[in-house]
Amino acid sequence: MAKKENQQPDNHVGEVVSRSEQFIEKNMTKIGLVILGVFIIVAGIFAYKRFVSEPKAREAAAKVYLAEDKFIQELDSAALNGNGANEMGLLAVIKKYSGSDASNLAKAYAGICYYNLGEYQKAIDHLKGFSSKENMVAPSITRLIGDCYVQLKKYEEAVGYFEKAAAAASNDAITPGCLIKAGRVYEELKQYDKALAAYKQVKEKYYTSMEANTVEADIIRVKSKGAK
Repeated sequence: MAKKENQQPDNHVGEVVSRSEQFIEKNMTKIGLVILGVFIIVAGIFAYKRFVSEPKAREAAAKVYLAEDKFIQELDSAALNGNGANEMGLLAVIKKYSGSDASNLAKAYAGICYYNLGEYQKAIDHLKGFSSKENMVAPSITRLIGDCYVQLKKYEEAVGYFEKAAAAASNDAITPGCLIKAGRVYEELKQYDKALAAYKQVKEKYYTSMEANTVEADIIRVKSKGAK
């Protein structure tokens, strides 16, 4: 199913990630969330006892599983709203099972769906409601909040979330990409010294990452703008 892709990125900020990077990042986030969803359904069922009775926990897990299937297929509207009959959508799961692990996970799924649909403020609202200690999923969600703010042209907020995600991840898989994004947004804000500092971190601290192979071009560009 084709996505809504009518948003044209700004000249500089739109280069935060290439199309291929966007595809990889979006699907890496989904993979991490699906793994988390499996944990909830299979093993995490016991954790529900802190909030609700065991039968209701199973019910919540089953409902989010059905919505998750639509999410994986990238049927974003269906995932959010369900079919109005037998399948409960993510929004209904969030409301009905408030306080549960299933509701928490549904917020992350819903946020990504809204992002895909171009409803960035709604995406932010749901993503901010999600919490996780998982060291790949949590920074990925934080980074996606930054992406939402870029689309809304709220660059100061965006760069804060990119830096927060970079620090939280502290690994070659996520941090360098977040730093590159932060650098590009700093360039948009004409804060060239901060952009240079972000790029240098990639080059010097994450030198084995994929981004380190191309960050020299970013360094040269931002120096040409006066960064020291």
